[in-house]
Amino acid sequence: MDDEVLGAFAAYQRAQDLAENTIRNRASILRTLRATIDTSLVDATVTQLRTFQGREGIKPGSRRTCRNALTAFYTFLVEDGYRDDNPAARLPVVRAPKGTARPFTPEQVDAMLESGAYARTRAMILLGYYQGFRVSSIAAVHGHDIDLLAGTIRSVVKGDKPLSFPLHPVIAELSRLMPTDDWWFPARAGRPGHIHSSSVTNLITRAKHRAGITDPQLTPHSLRHSFGTDLVDHEIDIRVVQELMGHGSVATTEIYTRVSAKRKRDAIHALPPRAIPHRSGRNRDIPPVAA
Repeated sequence: MDDEVLGAFAAYQRAQDLAENTIRNRASILRTLRATIDTSLVDATVTQLRTFQGREGIKPGSRRTCRNALTAFYTFLVEDGYRDDNPAARLPVVRAPKGTARPFTPEQVDAMLESGAYARTRAMILLGYYQGFRVSSIAAVHGHDIDLLAGTIRSVVKGDKPLSFPLHPVIAELSRLMPTDDWWFPARAGRPGHIHSSSVTNLITRAKHRAGITDPQLTPHSLRHSFGTDLVDHEIDIRVVQELMGHGSVATTEIYTRVSAKRKRDAIHALPPRAIPHRSGRNRDIPPVAA
């Protein structure tokens, strides 16, 4: 029953033109829920959903994603007549803090490129930093996506939207070393298509560790954060940064205006220096006033 309903829910979401990543992530959340309850998904109670949403070890952002998945699923069940009530309607709202960018510094990017990583890993790092690509977009780069005459690179961004971006000169140079009529990062021999995005994550993470970068907040996605943050540091208009990052809303891009370490340093250094006084300035020749 659950498999049938999950299949119907997936078809429902595709009819809404939702991204495949969203559909897969929601299915994963629902299967995890199914493994924790003693009933079918269709018969789950509000208490079971609250317990699942409130389980320990979940970050606020992930908890909110979980709630969204449960709400979408049980709303679908009511609409399609699988059940009469919607238990997810009584789930508490999750107030997750606004996200902050987690950029690599330029020195850390250099360290990863010089860490002994193989050529294809270095290419992945360069795509993340110079084009601001997510790991899913890095994995799917094809030689046909590059137009050297127009100076553009095509990519399918979040929400399955195909877009064309200006090609950075470093990536244009890199393209001359990469396949022109095939995937840049093909799947293993005997398998069609390109590698999975998780493989990109693993390879860049290994380069990070080899470079001696231990900050757990820095991930392969942080290369995209570096892209956005460094553009803001170079005083590129926020609307231009929004377009280059493929964001649907400038509010998402504004995350990168709040975290620039360079701008914070520049602000502090804008205060004029003064000599550090070595004396209090008190006149020690004046005797203390008698009580």
